[in-house]
Amino acid sequence: MSEFPQGAPADDPQARSLTAELTTDHREIDGLFLEARTALEDGRPEEAHRALDRIWMRLAVHIRAEHKVVFPALAKDRPDLQATLQALHEDHDFFMATLAAAVQGLRGPSPDPASARAAMEAVQQRLAAHNALEEDQVYPEADRLPGAEGARITRDAARELAFLPRRHGP
Repeated sequence: MSEFPQGAPADDPQARSLTAELTTDHREIDGLFLEARTALEDGRPEEAHRALDRIWMRLAVHIRAEHKVVFPALAKDRPDLQATLQALHEDHDFFMATLAAAVQGLRGPSPDPASARAAMEAVQQRLAAHNALEEDQVYPEADRLPGAEGARITRDAARELAFLPRRHGP
């Protein structure tokens, strides 16, 4: 059982569109940023560390769904989106590296909340434009893929989102 709320199960016949599924995941990750920010502002570096680690895990899973399922299907069907998909991939690399450094900066006996806060703000600023591009231009194109292919992408992406490691206790 995952410690994070999820969207419709991958085998749910009433599963939502890919846009709805991945947009919901974006909003849940936004909520985790709020948790991390609050913990940092309240001087609770251990809680901020856990929240940032959860953000890192959630983004890793979200990115995995995009890279494994969504982007390959779009690259095949919509080669005109290649530059957009490459830019999104570069954003993903930035998010993961920056968040990993922030998580590491909050470990140990001398946590660095200022660096973690700056890293988190840099990620959130870039993430806002990134998510808008995905939600407005990329996901709807995947939803437009024909019949069984579109349904498969949505199902497979939802399945990927459900695979979350459990690194923290309840």
